[in-house]
Formats: sequence, structure tokens, C-alpha cells
Amino acid sequence: MIKHIVCWKLLNRAKPLEANADALMIKTALEDLRGKVPGLLHLEVGFDVSGKDSAGDIVLYSEFASREALLAYQEHPAHVAVGKIVRPRTCERRMIDYEI
Repeated sequence: MIKHIVCWKLLNRAKPLEANADALMIKTALEDLRGKVPGLLHLEVGFDVSGKDSAGDIVLYSEFASREALLAYQEHPAHVAVGKIVRPRTCERRMIDYEI
């Protein structure tokens, strides 16, 4: 199994994130990937609650059946479409993939 975690900072960092139109649009788009991508086993999207400048604003936690499933996800049309929503609304991205 592969765990794929991505953290973004928003261009529009207006708080609270739960009422931020960009944050909500990204969250909805990511959550809409459920059931659309083969090998995507689990997906969670959350907003930072620490309020610290060093923290990201939005996190994606996802689990994939295999490395191959993660690679296929990156090219999947539904994921590509979400990228077109996320990229113009974010200014920083960090990610990690690890196998368990």
C-alpha cells in the first residue's frame, strides 16, 4: 500500500478556512475523486486548525493499493481536472509518498 500526502498553502489565506471559497472548492474537487480512480482506497481532505504561519492550509491524505495505482492516478483524467482547480488557487505544495 502507498500513502500519498499533499499539503498546500492558498493564495487567498482568508480565515476561517471552512468559509474560504477557494479552500472549499479545492476540498470538494478532491473529495469528488472518491470512487472515480481505480486503486484509490481512501481519501481525506482537511483544513489546518493550528493557525501557524509555518502550517499549510489544506491537506490531502490518500491511500493507494500499489505504486502502479498511484502512477495511474496521476494521469487519470479526473485527477488532471482537479489539478486545474487546485493550481491557480495555491502558492505552495509539499508532498510525500511512502509505502507500508
